[in-house]
Amino acid sequence: MSGPTHPRAARRLSPPDRLRAARAVRATGDAGVSLIEVLVTMGIMSVLMAIFTAGIVQVYRVVGSTESLATAQEQMHVAFQRLDREIRYASWIGEPGTDGDYWYVEFAYAELPDKDATTLTKKCGQLRLDLGRGVLQLLRWTPGSPSGPEASRETLASHIATDVLRSATATAEEKAENVPFERILAGSEADDAEAVGADFVPDFQRLRIHLTAEVGDGDKAGSTELDATFTALNTSRNTELDNTCEEGRP
Repeated sequence: MSGPTHPRAARRLSPPDRLRAARAVRATGDAGVSLIEVLVTMGIMSVLMAIFTAGIVQVYRVVGSTESLATAQEQMHVAFQRLDREIRYASWIGEPGTDGDYWYVEFAYAELPDKDATTLTKKCGQLRLDLGRGVLQLLRWTPGSPSGPEASRETLASHIATDVLRSATATAEEKAENVPFERILAGSEADDAEAVGADFVPDFQRLRIHLTAEVGDGDKAGSTELDATFTALNTSRNTELDNTCEEGRP
């Protein structure tokens, strides 16, 4: 007579039964999901991914444009600070000119050769805009030794827009609006007289600087403009138009 059957033994399935049970469990995992529901879900996911990708691209463009604008503004800020310091103490400003590849303007000033000196030394300076590279440089030399390879050169700003000045199809009016340097003689009528009075006439020579810095391309481009007039406080209505610093003009 056989003994009682153990409960665990009663629940034990044969290998074929276990295989059929596993298949049944897996089959019920997708029960009730139709092809249309799967396609709709995939479509929604595609739309969400497209929106997410477009947002990332837009953020990338905004960041690039902001960085370009900040770089352009920094270029103009540095140039303004240097020009204000250089032109403010000039004793003469020359007539700006161009040879097609560069724009020039010379000025004269005086400085102490060293910290222990008590006598000022006359110096010449030249602002030179390279139209090919879009670079604004400051050149210095001692009167009597015109600027050459040995002259002190310093870059004040880069990324300067010069397309109109170099264009062969630009009109004279367009080029006049983009002239980088303009000398205003002492005693001449001021364009900004309305701001200080209709009868205002400056007693000093002045130099107007008009530059535009452009950094980046396409959606990442940024630009800013410098349009400022600097007053040479060491000039007067009696300042002669000719100066030895003109020898620095090529």
